[in-house]
Amino acid sequence: MKNSFINRRLLLNIGLTLVGCSLLLYCIKVAIAAHLPFLVATILATGLGFLEPRKGWFLAIVQAVTIWLVYTFFLEHPTNNVDAELENFSLYGSMILTFVGSFIGAMLKRVFDRA
Repeated sequence: MKNSFINRRLLLNIGLTLVGCSLLLYCIKVAIAAHLPFLVATILATGLGFLEPRKGWFLAIVQAVTIWLVYTFFLEHPTNNVDAELENFSLYGSMILTFVGSFIGAMLKRVFDRA
């Protein structure tokens, strides 16, 4: 059981990831510019990589898929083209930053563990 991919720690971190997804989706919906969602996505993703240096990629996939699914199927989309473009830009940019931030967080964790 110790060597299995899905363990108790990963399940707890998936729960934290889902809480972070809700915060990120809220930022995407209320932001008047893409800066806030990008900042929040980067911070959350770096935390994911720091929490799970070896499995952070899995948490990044969970976060990216979750925010896309919830935004696409469960949230209302704006009728104004400018707002729709801003939300789409923030959503897809946050998905990309999720993977970058997770990689950076994993590298930071490994560096701190060696020091």
